[in-house]
Amino acid sequence: MKRAYRLRALESLYADLRSDDFDHREHALFQLALLLRRNRNAADIDKQPDYVVGNLPRDLLRLRLSAEEKRQAIEQLTRVIHAHPASRATAIWALGEAEAAFALEPLLGRIIELDNQLRNEAAFQTCVALARWLSPPAAQGLNLAGLRVILKKWASSKDARLANAAGDLLAQLPAL
Repeated sequence: MKRAYRLRALESLYADLRSDDFDHREHALFQLALLLRRNRNAADIDKQPDYVVGNLPRDLLRLRLSAEEKRQAIEQLTRVIHAHPASRATAIWALGEAEAAFALEPLLGRIIELDNQLRNEAAFQTCVALARWLSPPAAQGLNLAGLRVILKKWASSKDARLANAAGDLLAQLPAL
């Protein structure tokens, strides 16, 4: 796909991410999550399930994101997490579809920055993403002390799903 078309397709998606219209923003987050997921497994990129084909426009369906484009997508998602509290859970879910190499540090930064502002669903989606990404090689060199404090708080949540996910993640952290 020619660079101009790539840029136009991505910029259109990013414009919807910045939209004040909740539905447009949520749809763009869903599309970006699908795009990140299909680019996570480069070997299977040409085999698309029906739900991907049905929900991504042709110009996005053709994209194979470069490392720089993945970083830009992550940056766009972290902006949504910061700027749109109503879309945080969806944005974190979308971020969780990216590769850990691109998304782990930005998500950790936002978690610590937003600490008490992450509500149950956003906190749960954070735990799901971190459980997928955190492994000894991925966590090497990361300061996880702040994350441990937040996870302890979430582990005592009244939301059983969040408490279980945070507890499981806390149990995994000592090994890291």
